[in-house]
Amino acid sequence: MKKIVIGRDEMVQFPGLGIDAVEGRVDSGARTSSMHAANIEVFEKGGEKWVRFDFEEYRGLEARLWKEKFVRSSNGRQQSRCFIKTKIRFANGGQYLIKVSLTDRSKMKFPVLLGRRLLAGRFLVDVSKRFELGVDDE
Repeated sequence: MKKIVIGRDEMVQFPGLGIDAVEGRVDSGARTSSMHAANIEVFEKGGEKWVRFDFEEYRGLEARLWKEKFVRSSNGRQQSRCFIKTKIRFANGGQYLIKVSLTDRSKMKFPVLLGRRLLAGRFLVDVSKRFELGVDDE
């Protein structure tokens, strides 16, 4: 399988959540991908656990909770995080199912972090480039 070259930053969408183009930072040092989430609330819907959260100007987003687990953040602290499964779409039209943790990234430059589990077997990262897949948000 031919791997796609991507830059250190790429525009992504989360069509299942209704999130249009946002900047994502590629981080091959991070195992899992993460996205900014505020006001995280776990609730029951149809007998399953769901999570409601805000992402930047998008308010009240809902997704089925995949799992909750403790993770060690980049500063070494362990914290409980909610994980969801959703589709991610790149500007070139490539779309993948992604497992993503919800966490407060408000102090970070990029609201989305793309980790190794998404990258492995699909992409080669050229850190000298940005938006290698384009910036079209359609």
